[in-house]
This record gives sequence, C-alpha cells and structure tokens, in this order.
Amino acid sequence: MSDAVSGVIALRQSVLIHEEVKVVIRNCFEINLMGLNAILLAKKAGESARGFGVISSELRLLSIELQTAMQHLSELTQELLAAATQRLQAERRLLRLADASSYSDHIRAILEPAMQQAQNRLANLVPSSRFDECLTDANRACTFGLVLARAARIESAYSGQMRSVLAELSETFAQKIEAILPRLDSLQRITHRLN
Repeated sequence: MSDAVSGVIALRQSVLIHEEVKVVIRNCFEINLMGLNAILLAKKAGESARGFGVISSELRLLSIELQTAMQHLSELTQELLAAATQRLQAERRLLRLADASSYSDHIRAILEPAMQQAQNRLANLVPSSRFDECLTDANRACTFGLVLARAARIESAYSGQMRSVLAELSETFAQKIEAILPRLDSLQRITHRLN
C-alpha cells in the first residue's frame, strides 16, 4: 500500500471524528439552553440586566452556528465512512486477486484486468482541507464565544440583585466554550492524518 491512508485507518478515524463531533454538539446544545435560561433571568432582573440578556442571545446564536459547523463536519464524516468502506473493500479484493495471481503467470494475465479495475476503485478519501474549513469556522465561533462570555461577565456586574447568579452563569458559559476548544484541536489532528 502506498502512503495513502488505508481503509481500516480511515474507518477508525471516521469513528473518532464522529465521537468528538457528538461531544461538541452536546456542548452546543447545553450552551443554547443556558443562553435561553440566561435570557429569562435577565428579563426577570429587569432593565439593569438588559445588556446581559443581549449577550446571552448572541451566545445562543453562536451555539447554533457552532452546531451547524459540527453537523457539516458530521456529514463529511459520513462521506469519509462511505469512502473508507469502499477503499477497504477494494483493498481486500486486491489482496485476494494478488494471492490468486501468485500461482502462475497465466493466472496473473487473466486476473490483471480485474486487478486494474480493483485498483481504480480505491476510493479517494475526503480531503482534510474540507474538514479544515469546518474546523476553522468552529474555532472562530468559539473564540468569539469566549469574548462574549467575558462581556457577559462584565455585564453581570451591572445586573443589580441578580449580579452573582448572572456572573456564575457567564463563568459557566466560558467553561463550556473552553471545553470545546480541545475537542476541535483533537478533530484537527485526526483529520490531518487523513491525507
């Protein structure tokens, strides 16, 4: 086999990508719910927490944007899985044909077209550049989310009686978003091994 990623390795990587994406999507869902809760708390606090409510709305939008990037990544993973399966089937067929053709030159000549056909069927995997685009979008969204979480922390200071609750909530926002960043790094490492 050449330097190309084998079907087995690509299958393993697609499973790893899928697992990481699931965790990020779950975090996005939690951020979205927290944002909704924060909006309600800000409304309850009144005019003094209006800024916090606006930032919470932005955080909800960010979680949706991040979730969309992860869903696109998940779709790419499905493509990777299909391509890896095709590659694995072609690799196994090639091995069987090579084994059979090792018996004689006559058999090799007969099997040569089938071997060439199997060689041509080695599917190309999804290029890592397509994963990079999604991960760049997700990283950008996370970075912006951290800025928003810090702004929410500042706004919480002006939120009257709800100050401590909203400050704690803004801290949780930041923790949830920070928890996503290592997952994105992991996804980047996994997808770079594809090519």
